[in-house]
Amino acid sequence: MILKNVQAVTPYGIIETDITVKNGKIAEIFRTRHEGKECSGMYAFPGFIDTHIHGGFGTEFSAENERFDGGLIGEAHFGVTGVCCTVRCLPVNETLAAIKNIVREHKRRPSGAHIEGIHLEGPFVSPDYSGSMNVKDMIEPDPAVLDEFYKASEGLLKIITVAPELKGADALILRASELGIKVSVGHTGADKNQALHAYLLGAKRFTHTFNACAQFHHRSPNAVGFALSKPDITCEAICDFVHLDPVTVNMIFAAKGADRVCMISDSGVFAGMGDGDFIVAGQTRHVKNGICTLDNGRIAGSCFTLYHGVRNLLKAGYDPLTVWKAACKNPAEALGISAKSGILAEGRAADICVLDRNFNVALTMVGGDVYEEYVY
Repeated sequence: MILKNVQAVTPYGIIETDITVKNGKIAEIFRTRHEGKECSGMYAFPGFIDTHIHGGFGTEFSAENERFDGGLIGEAHFGVTGVCCTVRCLPVNETLAAIKNIVREHKRRPSGAHIEGIHLEGPFVSPDYSGSMNVKDMIEPDPAVLDEFYKASEGLLKIITVAPELKGADALILRASELGIKVSVGHTGADKNQALHAYLLGAKRFTHTFNACAQFHHRSPNAVGFALSKPDITCEAICDFVHLDPVTVNMIFAAKGADRVCMISDSGVFAGMGDGDFIVAGQTRHVKNGICTLDNGRIAGSCFTLYHGVRNLLKAGYDPLTVWKAACKNPAEALGISAKSGILAEGRAADICVLDRNFNVALTMVGGDVYEEYVY
């Protein structure tokens, strides 16, 4: 397949060119005389990669025995070509069961977005900053338990979220670093000194910045202020404009720069399902007008895919190169897959999302397989 006259978002800038795809890879980025799909005025991004996603389109990544086809195909229709399946806070035995199910699905290679890793958002987090997760399932950090999780993941465990103020967090962070797992501070009441200590031990990410943590104050910046101030900490950002006001998103990008923001969806099983009530972890989650809340009014995950955050930023005037780094390049680097994904280059996987002039998805390729356009 050839994408003709597309505006390709590349590390070297935005280039009007043709992209030739053969055998699941990008064969050539160059003008040709061959016929193909006319994409004049459209942007070609590498496929978007979501490093914090609980599910969507009726699929729950924390399930013990579930096929992910529906969710992964749904994500592909929205330009997402890779996901890091995120497991919410569960009892240890249920976490192990969820990990094993993700591994089974990874080996089965279902259609749609590729499974590129596992992110454990629980259970090593603070009950005081639980967000929508069940407090009863949270435990003190324990390297032995982490070893169980890692063994069950068969190397797929790429990211864990940890509250560094908890007893045992130091040993857990050190063990995670030894295993090559990225440590993300989150669901935490840590102050700036506790955050510094975790950083020195190897914690170089921050989970859904400003959400489910002790809030920034100019005399008490806490962990979130520390994360924003450290040049080599990567901050997750939910850009659905529900979890973060657009001004706050601007502030995160201004503080971190495009190379240290990782756009995420934090979407749940209900994403893409429209309004209604959904039961997750024994709790009723109410979805109305694009906002998911618990009975107490607390926001409980996003109703939108990563693409919707991309679209929000592009419509707000963000440079496509900035969006590329935050939604493609940085996530690929975090998951250790940048040799094949996250960049439009010859020889890389044909994971491509083409957006039309209004930033709607015109088509997505996952390993060269084409998913039809979706107009939002």
